[in-house]
Amino acid sequence: MRVIVCDAGPIIHLNEVNALHLLKNVGEISLPYRVFWEIISVTNLADNFPEWLKVVKLSSSQIKEAETWAKVGDLHTGEAEAFVLAKAEKADWLLTDDSAARLFSSLFGIEVHGSLGIILWNVAHDYISQREAERILNNLKQSSLWLSAKVFQEALNAIKEMKS
Repeated sequence: MRVIVCDAGPIIHLNEVNALHLLKNVGEISLPYRVFWEIISVTNLADNFPEWLKVVKLSSSQIKEAETWAKVGDLHTGEAEAFVLAKAEKADWLLTDDSAARLFSSLFGIEVHGSLGIILWNVAHDYISQREAERILNNLKQSSLWLSAKVFQEALNAIKEMKS
């Protein structure tokens, strides 16, 4: 099974569009405790946090390392902790919607995906239909995730291509 570490963004954004379940299909997902608290502070998941999302408490040395990476890489603390956890777990993927965190992590050879990638992956593996993917994508455009018109159109085109 694919080992995945997740930052707050994909959980928050997919939850906003009632598509959090799509994360469950991609692999075994872990997130740092700090990311968990960030998610809880801005979502309705406090009383119903999915048990398939594994919350990991970092060691004090890992937290210190994350603080360093946060400064050096211009990352938020949760993103830096997710990066450190991804390295420690030798994760197959790191999930984040933050462009700086995506670029930073990819420089270290970590495969990075975001909310759109999760939707497209689920389409490609026939977990959701074209109609469902387009509905989710349109709802995502209205969520707190900023999507450029170009990126939105490219994702829509990719969904159509996969299903034609």
